[in-house]
Amino acid sequence: MVIVEINSGLGNQMFQYAAGKALAAKLNAELLLDISWYKQANKAQTPRNFELTVYPFLEKYADEQVVNQFIRPSSIGVFNRLKHRLNRARPIHKQWAFVEPHFHFYPQFFEARNPVYISGYWQSEQYFLPIANQIRDIFSIDISKEKTAIEMLQKIVASNCPVSMHVRRGDMVKNPEVAQVHGSCNIDYYKRCKLQIEQRVDQPEYFVFSDDPAWCKENLQSNFPIHFVSGNDGSKAFLDMQLMRHCRHHVIANSSFSWWGAWLNPNPTKIVLAPIKWFNAGEHNTSDLIPPTWERI
Repeated sequence: MVIVEINSGLGNQMFQYAAGKALAAKLNAELLLDISWYKQANKAQTPRNFELTVYPFLEKYADEQVVNQFIRPSSIGVFNRLKHRLNRARPIHKQWAFVEPHFHFYPQFFEARNPVYISGYWQSEQYFLPIANQIRDIFSIDISKEKTAIEMLQKIVASNCPVSMHVRRGDMVKNPEVAQVHGSCNIDYYKRCKLQIEQRVDQPEYFVFSDDPAWCKENLQSNFPIHFVSGNDGSKAFLDMQLMRHCRHHVIANSSFSWWGAWLNPNPTKIVLAPIKWFNAGEHNTSDLIPPTWERI
């Protein structure tokens, strides 16, 4: 049995699910999803909903009794966290959760033993490369009948060189705590990316995805065709990711959402441009976040 803690927004949920799925496959074990995080309101965090239900996964949810077999980060006090990390004082009747120790890839992840509860973000494709094709299949869904997406999907498919461009602002600009940690990619980043794209491909056609389309229309101009995608808000946000994956090339933000939009595109010749700076603050080693065929500028 592998229980994976699911939290945060859609992109993070997908990383967590994919890592859990890969570990369960290695251990030949059942995968259960712990979604109790969404029942615990935290005013300091951006409000989120569990959104993986848009995908055709077959896993079950872990009930409280099963989850409580493990000592998890959320279940221990501040003064016990060091003890938790050092894995001391293990109670006879409970097991410690397998907690992500740092942001970059942790090879010992695959040494976890069954049963196990895993807690972390697991933001590297290396956690699920062994089952990459299966993960792409699960997260790539048909949106051709979605009213808010069909028109833009037809434009993308008909384009000779569609390029997705993701601009995430929202909480990264409006929420002081989120802005301090993450921050939003500035206009200079998008200008550099556009220059790279236009030097390397013929007749690009941009499809801009953003939670702040007004800012994009004011600040992003191009001599080539440019479309500002709108209408896929709230529970329909996953449609933007599905539209992104149909593009040929990608300019992503410092966002797991557009990371997945680019990764789900199976085209081996795709150009993916990503920001060098992923975080504003904190010491995070992001060397394993961006796949080796992508470029950071």
